[in-house]
Amino acid sequence: MQIYKIKKAFLIPFGVSVALLGILSVMMLLTGETWEKVFITLIFFVALAVCIEASYRQIVTSDDGLQIRKFFRTKNLTWPEITHLGMMVVRNKVYFLLTTTRGFTILSNLIEKHTLLIAFLAGRLGEEKVETEVRDYLEHPIERLSLLIMTWIAVVVIIAVIVAKLMKI
Repeated sequence: MQIYKIKKAFLIPFGVSVALLGILSVMMLLTGETWEKVFITLIFFVALAVCIEASYRQIVTSDDGLQIRKFFRTKNLTWPEITHLGMMVVRNKVYFLLTTTRGFTILSNLIEKHTLLIAFLAGRLGEEKVETEVRDYLEHPIERLSLLIMTWIAVVVIIAVIVAKLMKI
């Protein structure tokens, strides 16, 4: 059994930005304009929900199949149920599409060790169920660094807003 999660390199700065948004939200509730209170609090709760979902997300592989764990729900897929493994590349974002007899599931390259997961899936599913693009991708994987950089930039921007509010600029 192997467990795959969202990259810590993303979760850490995202969690920091959510905490900073929480601080900013409290500051706005105490001193901000009405629109600031609503806007920042809404952004905080949406970001908090996404952070909780991302931190709970796990993909577990076993001899029986694949289990995708999300916040409050789990999807179990047996190997015979999976009919196809495909992929789509949009800039540096890679989405892997698992088609099953009950629908489909999308995985991304934001998962830690995603190439090991995809290689394992490709090996389990066999040649006929895996697109050649997936096999080519395994030889030349794409890392998604832009999202990590943007998340750290968000942390810096939120800190700047907090400092500006404290200084009453």
